[in-house]
Amino acid sequence: MRKFWIEFHKISGLMILIPLLLQSISGSIIVFDHAIDEWLNPDILLTQPSDNAEQAPIGEVMASARSALPNTAYIKSLRKPRHDNTVYMAYVVMTEQSPYFDKRMEVLIDPYTAEVTAVREWGKYFASFVYLLHFTLLLDTYGALFLGFLAMLMFVNVIIGVYLGWPKSKAAWDWLLARKHRQTPLIGRLKRWHIMTGLISLPIFVVLILTGISMIFHDQTEVLFDRPHPPELNVHFDTEQSIDIDQWLPAAKAHWPEAKWLRIAQPTSNSPAVIVTMRQAGDPRKTTGSSQLWLHPQTNEVIAEQDYNALTIRQKTALWLFPLHSGEAFNLPGRLLIFLCGLLTSILTLAGGWLWYKRKFRPKRRLT
Repeated sequence: MRKFWIEFHKISGLMILIPLLLQSISGSIIVFDHAIDEWLNPDILLTQPSDNAEQAPIGEVMASARSALPNTAYIKSLRKPRHDNTVYMAYVVMTEQSPYFDKRMEVLIDPYTAEVTAVREWGKYFASFVYLLHFTLLLDTYGALFLGFLAMLMFVNVIIGVYLGWPKSKAAWDWLLARKHRQTPLIGRLKRWHIMTGLISLPIFVVLILTGISMIFHDQTEVLFDRPHPPELNVHFDTEQSIDIDQWLPAAKAHWPEAKWLRIAQPTSNSPAVIVTMRQAGDPRKTTGSSQLWLHPQTNEVIAEQDYNALTIRQKTALWLFPLHSGEAFNLPGRLLIFLCGLLTSILTLAGGWLWYKRKFRPKRRLT
């Protein structure tokens, strides 16, 4: 059986070698995708506010987002600037008459002047391209499903690798840790690097595989963890009353004074309430937030809410999956850990591939 599992580990490892290498490299990059994007595109993503500069009213920012492209239907999400020197990101949905219909268009807006700095399509610039590569291999739904089943094979391969590589004696530990200084041929060093890298990154690697699978098969995950869904609302509008966008955020702040707003979605025919996404203490989703308020667009009254602190452990688990996968749940140390795990996985993959190559094509010894 051990010989069978060795062959299975080898063959399945070769099957996932290239996708795993792409996943590990792209995953390490997108851990810091926003910072990389700002470094590559400072002219459209970074601002230089003057001393004591005040941010423009949110109503002006949303008006700029709506008017940036003709045939804009509505703003799906307006994202708060990451820090004082960066811009708003508005994701707009286009009408069928627009050449950008069914594309994810991104409008960048200066937070101090409310001027549009750029309009771009998500997936066409470097950071978003790498993100798309990581989650779909640029093959849309079919690519995501392929990666999901590949991740399952990868998980089995990891378990087998641990079974085969775990040292079972003191001599094996001495060899793995190179405690005895003796000359080791290249193929032996490759095997040592492969096993050592796999064992070191094992806990993080298992978490990444399982959370990745859960996000690919998100429908099944939502059922499994009873992830909360948006409420069905019937909002009555007064035709004689106006809408004051600048009152939306103060109303949300009054309801949850300690929470920080991160995103706003304007009302639509399908979702007639204003949606303000916020982050409260203990929320693992640092950049997106897990708590939401649904406000009446005219009265600013809270119609419904999703309070992260009021969710069940099962529901909170569903909201932890992506932050664990990206490392953002534990701030910079978590991101660095995922980044290093991606590099270790690249080394593991390359060492395993090169080990197979050296064994497969090494010259046979001649008998004398």
